[in-house]
Amino acid sequence: MNQPISFTWNQQSAEAALKAGSSAGISETGAYEGVITSAVYEFGKDGSQSQALVLSLDADGQKANFLRINFLGRDGSQTFGMGLIAAIMWVAQVKDAQAQQRQGQSGPEWCLPALEGKRVGLFLQKVLTTKTDGSDSYKFEVRHVFQPGSRLTYKEFTDKTPAEAIATLERTMKDKDDRKPHDSSRGGWGAPSHSGGGWGGNQQDPNAVPESRLQQANRQVSQSNQHPQFDDDIPF
Repeated sequence: MNQPISFTWNQQSAEAALKAGSSAGISETGAYEGVITSAVYEFGKDGSQSQALVLSLDADGQKANFLRINFLGRDGSQTFGMGLIAAIMWVAQVKDAQAQQRQGQSGPEWCLPALEGKRVGLFLQKVLTTKTDGSDSYKFEVRHVFQPGSRLTYKEFTDKTPAEAIATLERTMKDKDDRKPHDSSRGGWGAPSHSGGGWGGNQQDPNAVPESRLQQANRQVSQSNQHPQFDDDIPF
């Protein structure tokens, strides 16, 4: 027979209260400690030899899906992601992780069961993106791996140095903006042109009186004031 539980206000319940009513999904750049609920392979297409491991993380109720770690490039060479996966194996205390095939929601899939159910620390960066319909969206990318509790990275653990790397990332790393600019700010065909030269531009009247150099200079200054040069750098 089930017995009702009692409740006590303590540090753990206070932390839970802070999350009450909040979104169930991770929504900000930061360090998260949680359990890997899924680790599934993703393979390149059209002749690409690329491979990625796609993780799902449950950080005490806050979830993040589609955490894609690319570890093989298009030509089959190892990428930065291979180090991230090795660090995850260290944190999860897994020495051997063998790929296995199972039936997924969309059919057969390759997975890494050795990592599933393991508690890890991941530093996630929020990346702002643009959907195919032009609306804004976002995803998360794994930037670092650390040991839950101690917050030590593998390098800090081996070098016997204090846990500082994750705290530094928390202070310095901002969201990454990969959104596509609107059509009005794009160059190329279909974009508004501010140049008077070329076919279809402002044509000169052959009967007009030629401008002096002073008049030309004044006109150029006036045009530059009306149409300041577009700065496409993304501010950070």
